[in-house]
Amino acid sequence: MKFVCCVVFLLISISVMAQTEEIIAPKEIPITIEPGVELELLDWGGEGVPIMFLAGLGNTAHVYENFAHHFVENHRVYGLTRRGYGASSQPKYGYDIATLALDIKQVLDALHIDKITLIGHSIAGDEMTAFAGTYPDRIDRLIYLDAAYDRSDFVNLMRKAPYPPQAQPIMSAADSASSLTVSAYLSNMFGMKYPESEVLATRTFGKDGRLKGSVTPDHIGIKIIMGLEPPDYQSVKCPALAVYAVFNHVYELFPNYESFDQHNKLMAHQAMEVLKPYVLQQIQHFKDMVDGEQVVQFDGADHFVFLTHEREVVAELLEFLSTPN
Repeated sequence: MKFVCCVVFLLISISVMAQTEEIIAPKEIPITIEPGVELELLDWGGEGVPIMFLAGLGNTAHVYENFAHHFVENHRVYGLTRRGYGASSQPKYGYDIATLALDIKQVLDALHIDKITLIGHSIAGDEMTAFAGTYPDRIDRLIYLDAAYDRSDFVNLMRKAPYPPQAQPIMSAADSASSLTVSAYLSNMFGMKYPESEVLATRTFGKDGRLKGSVTPDHIGIKIIMGLEPPDYQSVKCPALAVYAVFNHVYELFPNYESFDQHNKLMAHQAMEVLKPYVLQQIQHFKDMVDGEQVVQFDGADHFVFLTHEREVVAELLEFLSTPN
């Protein structure tokens, strides 16, 4: 009996080790795009047609470290951290969408890549659409990860749909004790495994390991939001896949809804009443405007749909990427 147990334990250990080895730590490469401005490029390696992951606002390419390794078998896999975030430079200028799209082109030039498939989360969708319209000969495909939205009226939308103050669980002293506990806090909040490498890339920690603050000052994100324009989907001439996270219940939008007091619950429902129609309208708008589009909806998914529904999203992306262009 002991022998059988040992064999089972060994097999499980080998299986776990094999799964662990699949998570590939990317090379971190600084790419100079102009004097004094470097962008952080992550290179997961791989063979085949190149693809590049772009992060949402507030994130870096490290947010894909639990996800990108699924694609190295058939693709050369990169991730790019936009200016202002993580290890990329924080110049005083260049946070308009046109410049952020140009940054992508200059990185491709530095890598000697003629054509790329861009896979972007959230606000990266604006950069992708602008890139495809401005440099149509440099784009192979576009994949939007809850990213195909018109955010040009974002400020007014948030005024109509105010988030309750308790929208995020309060971070305790224990939660902020280290990068590992911050990662656990975020994983619990979003219902998925939040990469610790992303925590380290976006936050600063003291000598005692305790959370101090953010790498990126708030004004950079504000500059990007204020520079948004309606996406020109009609300029997109390549195949495009849009993955949407669609919430149907208030507790899907606010996971800690049950802990709210009555005032915060009322605000949560007000936000739901504004945001749900907005999402459905944006999905239809994308379908109407983009030729050769494909749309996949995940009901009850979080905005970080590629992490909360990793297996399903990977399957959709691999199928789309394998279809002849």
